[in-house]
Order: sequence, then C-alpha cells, then structure tokens
Amino acid sequence: MKQFTRIIFLFILLFSLNISFSQKGNDSPYKCVSNHLNYLNQNKPKLAANSFFVPKDTAKAIELAIKLKKVYDGMGLFVPVDKIPDSPDYIDSISHKHRFDIFPERLSGIYVEKINNYWYYSPASYNEIIKLYNEVYPFGDDLLHGIIPSFGNRKALGLYIWQYIGFLIIILLSVLLYFIFIRLFKPVLVFIIDKILRKHLDLPVKYQKTTRIFSLLLVFYLMKYAFALLQLPIKLSSFLITSLDIVEVVLLSFLIYRVFDIILEFLSTLAKTTVSKMDDQVLPIIRQIVKIIIITGAVIKLLILLNINVTALIAGVSIGGLALALAAQDTVKNLIGSLMIFIDKPFQVDDWVEIDNMAGTVIEVGFRSTRIKQLDTSIIAIPNGIISNKALTNKGLRVFRLFETTIGVTYDTPRLYLQYFIEGLRKIAVKHEFISENYYIYLKNLGDFSINILFRVYLKTNDYKQELALKEEITFLIMELAETLNVRFAFPSQTLYVEQFPGKEDLIPKYNDSKDNLNKKLNGFIENI
Repeated sequence: MKQFTRIIFLFILLFSLNISFSQKGNDSPYKCVSNHLNYLNQNKPKLAANSFFVPKDTAKAIELAIKLKKVYDGMGLFVPVDKIPDSPDYIDSISHKHRFDIFPERLSGIYVEKINNYWYYSPASYNEIIKLYNEVYPFGDDLLHGIIPSFGNRKALGLYIWQYIGFLIIILLSVLLYFIFIRLFKPVLVFIIDKILRKHLDLPVKYQKTTRIFSLLLVFYLMKYAFALLQLPIKLSSFLITSLDIVEVVLLSFLIYRVFDIILEFLSTLAKTTVSKMDDQVLPIIRQIVKIIIITGAVIKLLILLNINVTALIAGVSIGGLALALAAQDTVKNLIGSLMIFIDKPFQVDDWVEIDNMAGTVIEVGFRSTRIKQLDTSIIAIPNGIISNKALTNKGLRVFRLFETTIGVTYDTPRLYLQYFIEGLRKIAVKHEFISENYYIYLKNLGDFSINILFRVYLKTNDYKQELALKEEITFLIMELAETLNVRFAFPSQTLYVEQFPGKEDLIPKYNDSKDNLNKKLNGFIENI
C-alpha cells in the first residue's frame, strides 16, 4: 500500500512539474516563436499557447496561436526562425525595448516582447491577430475543404486531393471572373471617356486596355485570398502568395500609370485650346515625375514583399548619397537648371531660340536637358545646366517680325524723284495692313556707288512662312514703285563713261516730267496698291 501511495505521489509530482514547465514562459524571442510554430506542427496546441500571455484563459491562447499560424500560412509568410535572436536580454535597436518584430514591414502590429522576465507575443498584438485572420479568411478557413467530398482527404504527392481540386476550381473561377469583369468594366470606361472627357474636347478613345489591367488586378487579388483556403504547406504557400503579390504590385503600377496617362492626355488636349504655352511645358515634366514616383513606390513595395529591410536599405543609400552627389555634380547642376528654367520661364514649348551657335524650335523641356528641333529637323539635346548659364535669344516672344533693308538708288536720280520715291515707300508702310505704325523710312547716307535709303518696318505676324511671304510682297511693291517713278536701283560697280561725245547721243537721262505729272503718277500708283 505504501509503495502504491509512493507511486501515486510520484506521478502527481511529475504531472505538476510538467504543468508548471508547460506554463512557464519562453526565455528568448527565438524560443517564443519556435515553440509556437513547432508545437502546432506537432499538433500540440496547448503547448503552443504558452507563447501567448493569457494566464487565465487557455482557450483564448490556443485560439490566438492557431489563428496566427493560419495568418502566416494564408499570407504566405515563412517565418525565418533561425534568424530570430536567442538572447534573453535582446533589445530592439529602434524602440530600445525588449521587443522583436517578426515581419516589421508587412506585419508591424505582430511582435514578441519581454513580460515578467519571459518572452510572449505582445498582448497588444492579439486584436491585430483576430483582425488579420478575418481579413485573410473572410468566409472562414474551411470553405473549400467543406464543399469537397470525403475522398478528398486522401494524400497524393504531399498534398490532399481536396487541395488539388480546390486549386483547379480557383483557376477556372479566375478565368471566368476575368472575362466577366472585362464585360462589366469596359462599357464603364468607354462611357467615362466618351461622354465625360469628350464632352468638351476631342479626346481619342485608346485606353480600353486599362479595363484588362484592372480586371487582372482584381482577379489576382481574389486569387490571393482563395489560395489561403487551400491551407498549403508554408513553403509552397509562401511562393504562390508572394508571386501573386508581386504580380499585383506590377499590375497596380501599370493601372495607376494608365489612369494618370488618361488624365494627362485630357489636360494636354485642354492645353492646346489655351493661349499660354506654359501648360504645354509643364505637362511633360509632370509625366516624368509621376513615372518616377510610381516606379519608386513599386520597387519599395517589391522589396518589402521579398522581406528586405527597406529602412536599413534607405539608410545605406542616404550614406552613399553624398558620394553619389559628388560624383554626379553635372546631373545635379542640370536638375537645378531645369528648376531655374521652370521658374524664370525664358522660353516655352514651340518657341524659336538661339543659344551660342545653335538655333531651333523647343519641343520638350526635361529634367536633364531641353530638346530643340533644328532647321534640318534634327534634334539636339542641350543640358539645362548649360542653358541656365548662357545668353539665350528667344525669338518666339517677338510681337512683330523685323523687315529691314537698305535701298540703293543711282546717283543720277534727281532730288525730286528721290523725294517722291521715299514718300511712296512711306505710303506703302502706312497703307499695308500687315505693317505696324512704327516704321523708319529715311534717306540714310550717300554711299560709294548709291544713294542709300533705310527701309525698316515691323510686320504683324508670328508665323515664319507668312513673314517670308510678306517680305516678298513688300519687295515687289518697292520694285514696282521704282519702275513707276522711273527710279533705278544701284549696284556695286565702277563705270567710266563720256557724257557727251561728238556724233554720239548724250548719256545724260532726260527728266522732263513736271511736278503735277509726277504727282499724278504717284497717286495713281498708291491707289493701285
């Protein structure tokens, strides 16, 4: 009897020790996380619950342990247990507390901390665990398993039959949903573009591919939650979910860019109806800024999905930023030059500019350089740092086009003829509708071989082709006036002649017109202009 009592006492002692051991906390972050996962894998939820600080509610601790494990699996998060510190006195370098974040970028609300000299999942994480579980499994985690017959519980190649069937169902439903979404969203996008954007502007419909991107994005988003229902092994689940997340980020980036492209195309069409060209100059810069922001955001998100510490990476980049800035002084100079061009507005798109020996029409102002189309239609890219430090002539801002020439007439022209010729030139300037009232037509000087008349007028046009046509028209009027008044143009020459020679006709011209006759000729000419 005594021996039996000793055995019972020993059994009770061992049982109590086992309970006390099982209820004892974990002495490091590594022990806390590894015990949670390992005990669940061994189907020992009560022991796994010891990683949660819920002393009076074992059922709640078990629930939290199971749901957190399913959140990891459903989100495809493979916990790197071997990288978790095993020090009892571990201190986080950022918060300076006894705390360790398992997935600081993706699950910032889930972490372990030291409580009463032992490590547990933080009580502050418990509500976040329930919230994440409901997001990952909005219809419960047993939806697919419940609708497949019992034969699906057999295993093949490491997976259950119901998991293969569920995977096939998800793929078929995804393809079906893709075509349904295209049918639904395509008319909506066409309506927005045709009825709203084209209501005031003629914006071409060329963005119907946006519906395909949006439909694919929505399908992959739903597939991610559907794959969580398959309860696949963590490594396979991690691969599938991470792949879907990467595709989702890429599609979302394309979709955002497409939406901004539609908006910028609308604004570009609207800008063509305005007088100012500043909006034409700003839109290409905005397009580049948006593209850089989208690419940067997508890269950061992809790094987070690949469990790369973005904070440490940014810190490292900032340290190397100084060296990079020193090595890229010209690039920085060009960026500053772009800012100065945008602020000072020395030119706009479509302006004709001259810089040093280069001249042409501005077609684009970028971050680094300004592109100019030259007369031979070749494109030259001039760094903005050079433009901001050079003397620039902007002929695109001209209100008038200058037509200046020197008219040389022969020295044998009588003064009266010359006076009427100059007066006729002035009347051409007054009567011509494309010549400004500011003109300068005067006898300039007596040259080596001609009497020189300054003819300077300002043409009311900003079009180069029309400028040439007007200069041609005015030149013909000057020639016709000279023919009408019998005034001859001089040209560089040296002539030796004898004015009077016996037996020869005199070379001196005969000027027999009276003042009234010249006045009649002049008025008749002016009336015919």
